[in-house]
Order: sequence, then C-alpha cells, then structure tokens
Amino acid sequence: MKDFQSFKIQSVWLFLILVFIPFKHHALEVLPYCPMHQHSEFAPECDLCGCSTSSGSFGFGSLKNSNFVGVRYIFQSFESKDGIFENSPTSKESFNTYQVWGRVPITENFYVSSIIPYQDLYRDFTNRTEHINGVGDMNVIGWYQLTIYKKQKAGAVVFSTEKEPSGHRIQFGIGVKLPTGEFEESLTNYVNPGFQVGTGSWDGIFALNYGYSGGKIGINTTATYYAKTVNKNDYRFGNQFSYASNFYYSIPKTTFIAMPFVGVSGDVYDSIEQFGEVIPETEGHSFSGTVGSEVVFNKFTVGANYTFPIQQNLFGDNVHAKNKFSLYLNLTL
Repeated sequence: MKDFQSFKIQSVWLFLILVFIPFKHHALEVLPYCPMHQHSEFAPECDLCGCSTSSGSFGFGSLKNSNFVGVRYIFQSFESKDGIFENSPTSKESFNTYQVWGRVPITENFYVSSIIPYQDLYRDFTNRTEHINGVGDMNVIGWYQLTIYKKQKAGAVVFSTEKEPSGHRIQFGIGVKLPTGEFEESLTNYVNPGFQVGTGSWDGIFALNYGYSGGKIGINTTATYYAKTVNKNDYRFGNQFSYASNFYYSIPKTTFIAMPFVGVSGDVYDSIEQFGEVIPETEGHSFSGTVGSEVVFNKFTVGANYTFPIQQNLFGDNVHAKNKFSLYLNLTL
C-alpha cells in the first residue's frame, strides 16, 4: 500500500512538472521553392486549426474519466480556398499535435486536468510548402464531480450506511487557456489565419461533463465554452462552443477490457474581431461523426478514434475540414 501511495504521489508531481516545462517556439519556415505569395484581402479567417486542437470536441480525458497522465497525438487536415473565385487555387493544411495531458485528484470530488500541446503544422500550396512548429496554448481546468446515488426503496432494510452509486455523474469545470503558444500577426493575412501555434490571448474555459456507466454500456458527453479575449495585437478570435458525446460498450477479456465507441462531435465559432471591428464571414460551425475504441490492461489505457465530417459551413464555405485521427496512451493513477 505504501509503495502504491508513493507511486501515486510521484505521478502527480511528474504531471505538475510537465505542465510548467517551458518550450521554445520556432518561427515560420518556408521550405524550398517558395516565391513571395500575394494574399487576397478577402481571404477567409478562422480559429479551427492550430489554436483549437485541445478543444472540448477532442475531449479532456478517457471514456470513464479516470485519473491519469498520458500522451496523445492528433492529426487534422483542412482545405482552404486561396481566393474569391470558383476556380481559385486551394491550400491543403496538415496539423500534427503532440500533447502531454492528464487529470490528477486533489480531493475526493475535486481534481485538476491540463493539456500541453506541441504543434507541427504544414501548409501546401501549388509551388511551395510552409511549416511552423512550437508549443501551443496549454489549458488548466479545475473540476468538481457530483456523484448521483441510488434512492433507497421504501420499506427496504438497510444494513450499510454507505450510499450506492447509480452510475450517473456530473462534472463542472472552470479553467483558463494560457497564451503559451506564439501568435504571429503576419499569418492572419493568409488564407487560414488559424494556421498558428497559439492565439496570444488568455481565454476562459467553462465545461460540463455527464457520464453514465452501467454494466457493459456507458455514455460520456462533454460541452465546453471558450470565452476569448483580445491579444496584444488587438486580434480576438471568436468565442467557441465545442461538444462531444460517445456511446461505448465494454467487452471484458481475460487480460484486458475493450471498449469500442461511436459518437458525434462539433464546434461552433463566433466571428473574429480586429481593432474592435468584426471581420465578415469568419464565423462557422461543423458537425462530425466519430468511431473508435479504448483498450484497458492493468494500469494502461490505449485509445484511438477517427472523426469524419457530416455537415459544415465554415467561414463562407472557404475552409473545409477533412478527416481527423487521434491516438493516446494513458497511465492510470
């Protein structure tokens, strides 16, 4: 028991140390064969790429929201129209995000979660490829868990004073997204100003999670609202609402438990503002389907999910989200 408590304490300290490790950001790198690019003043702008890869639609934890530390990889791809005409050329963006993430308990009903992303972003034009990388915007969220217990049957004889959990739980989260990722104002003139490793702003995070686990079936639903502020460049990405809901089924085996799941997720974006003025056609929304699975063995959880767009209308239909993929490995505390 003492060894387990020592391991748990060491894991918590490791997580907290990782949260505050400083990273160095690398400036925009234009790969060979890159002539100067002329930008259109009508180019669409959005906040759905590098700056939002830790949004609620990707989730803040595993299906059953156990306490853990782990790593996660997220791949996203987008296609943006480079101009205002039907036959205007397009750019293809690939976003690789590497995250250290986790959830550590403070008390029985209160815990803290955090995500530290490292961004590796590519944008392909007809005649060149652009590349930026560096630490992104990390977030820290405090959660309070409300466990719902079963009601005592009328006339039933109770031999224990302990309440029996019903399998339902509700979690309330309040946190902050820190401007740990560098924001480059020059990149906002591009087809997709979301091609950034950070927003440069302090943003509030308000989250609500509902979970149910009963026997072999379960559901996990999260809704998150990001209240965004103006950065030092007088640039303000629009407020963002993200949601995700997954239904899973547990398949117990001798040495592991498999939990395949299906679900839906989405994001809604308000308009971007610069110098207090709303930039036209910078709002949007997307709705996607998700399939995936988690496998639990001993203290480890391996998970993967694949997300595909169902319906979207992003910023004048000039930006199209493609398929997304996520893979993670967690160590249960």
